[in-house]
Amino acid sequence: MGLRAECFAKFGNVLDIPMRAPMDVLPTLLFSGATVLDIGAGAHKPFEKAVTSAAATYYSMDTDPQGTFDFQSFQDMTSDLLLDVILANQVIEHLTPEQAFEMAQAAFSHLKQGGVIMATVPNAAHPVRQRDFTHKTPWPANDLYSLLTFCGFAVSALYRYNKTPMTKNPIKRWIVKTVCTEFRVDWCDSIMAVAAKE
Repeated sequence: MGLRAECFAKFGNVLDIPMRAPMDVLPTLLFSGATVLDIGAGAHKPFEKAVTSAAATYYSMDTDPQGTFDFQSFQDMTSDLLLDVILANQVIEHLTPEQAFEMAQAAFSHLKQGGVIMATVPNAAHPVRQRDFTHKTPWPANDLYSLLTFCGFAVSALYRYNKTPMTKNPIKRWIVKTVCTEFRVDWCDSIMAVAAKE
């Protein structure tokens, strides 16, 4: 509860969190020679091109039988492989709280000092985003903040984003804004946290 309150003091409620997409944030975290691990990369590895385009080394981790990955879990990694950036895109919600804690701790231990994690989850404030039977745990922004902070990370930013742009129709936009404000829901379907190992 203390960390939730701390998150609110820093970032406000979910509708106060600014909007920014992962593909806009990721290039700001990359640099030539960086080592990057993409947890839950998926067979299509959507971040691989952005990482390699920045002359960074890309590693993938997943258990998807349809893809080829460098690792299936942190247990497959050697202890001397330290990373500059870890991506956990839409993966934490598929874990129990205990598993998420273990994953965040493992990520922390494999990051270099000053390394960064960029984690995204479905927005628990979205009215229908949690309708997926593979999602085990909803992660509101304040709980994602709490998880990362408890594991030793310093959360520098929270963002909201949506895969589908909001309608340009001004009447529909007003309706969406009014409904979101009145019912404390959010049209953005995802939350992103950026946190460093300081």
